[in-house]
Amino acid sequence: MKRQVVLRILLIGMLHSFLYLWFVPFVVFPMFGSHGILTTVLIALLVSVALFCSMS
Repeated sequence: MKRQVVLRILLIGMLHSFLYLWFVPFVVFPMFGSHGILTTVLIALLVSVALFCSMS
């Protein structure tokens, strides 16, 4: 149980690192501007909430 929680928290951290350090600045922002960044942030937050909710 504890191992699964740690793995999910690491997965969330890796997801956010990938999104905010590579995907947003090099893919989303040049194509879509600030609207794309807002959409990406919202999707990342929804995925994070879903992962946290499944940790019961």
